[in-house]
Amino acid sequence: GDKHVRQRLSAVLEAESGMNDPMAVFLTVLLIDCIQSPEVSWGAMALRLGWEMALGGLAGIVFGKLAVWGVNKVQLKSPGLYPILALAFAVVAYSATSLLHGSGLLAVYLMALILGNSDIVYRQAIFRFNEGFAWMMQIFMFILLGWLAFPEKLMAVAWQGLVLSALLILIARPLGVWLCTLGREWQRNERIFIAWAGLRGAVPIVLAIYPLIAKSQFIFNAVFFVVVTSALIQGSTISYLGEKLGAMAAGRKKMPHMLELVSLGKTDVEILEIEIEKDTAADGRCIADLGLPPQVLIAAIVREQTVVTPKGGTVLLSGDIIYTLVPKKQKDYIHRLLTSNEYVPQPQ
Repeated sequence: GDKHVRQRLSAVLEAESGMNDPMAVFLTVLLIDCIQSPEVSWGAMALRLGWEMALGGLAGIVFGKLAVWGVNKVQLKSPGLYPILALAFAVVAYSATSLLHGSGLLAVYLMALILGNSDIVYRQAIFRFNEGFAWMMQIFMFILLGWLAFPEKLMAVAWQGLVLSALLILIARPLGVWLCTLGREWQRNERIFIAWAGLRGAVPIVLAIYPLIAKSQFIFNAVFFVVVTSALIQGSTISYLGEKLGAMAAGRKKMPHMLELVSLGKTDVEILEIEIEKDTAADGRCIADLGLPPQVLIAAIVREQTVVTPKGGTVLLSGDIIYTLVPKKQKDYIHRLLTSNEYVPQPQ
């Protein structure tokens, strides 16, 4: 629909998801090593943790800057190759960091943050490709979960798996959220939503394979119940609960169209996509009265399910999605001009 999680909550959940995964991988591998080699000291484990996190963070920043430079500078014959180039940087970042015994997941996460928040060529093509690829991999992980699970062995640990899932959903996760937000300005409903939004999905399946390789089918079967119950119970109720707790905010409508000019990658201009909100300076004004610089061109207006041809006398309405051809140095100014509810002076 036209609802999405409020910015404050979505930012916390995204950051938590990205930072949790490297730590989860580290702890899983470390505990398996401790079981197989009990002589490992706590000091050595702490040193190893510090090295993995520090190297992963540094490598992520370095490879992020390198990826931005590479995607913008490398001249490829086809636009379809740029998403592959971005993915190749992720593979190299993970591999190089892991070879040096750092956290490859943390490196890739930080690299993706830097790449996604930078001005890069063929931005939409890269994002669409990686979004589809990520969904395909998640689906594959759930298929893999089914391949490695055997019904006769699952029933033997059914009650343990269900009890573990209940403990995680009802006790461990809420307690962890409460402790982490203690003393901070978080409302009770926000804490409840964050606690319930801790879905277990593809990453726990990957982590369950580690003990399976170490000849522990029991742990894998227990994780099976945790993942399935979390997906069925939390996944199916998260939207309803978010509405009831006030965690959802009215957001922009799903775009019926997407506009992108692939030739923009070699110039200093780009397409800026802006939604006209109610009671802003642009709401109800015609394009000629907006005071746009001569270098700025409104290329298209999406209104409901139709595309309106922009002319000087065309009046912008709240809810319109406008695609504007803007010089990169004026991007911030144009965005503020069309979204602010007060006068925005033009930068000199």
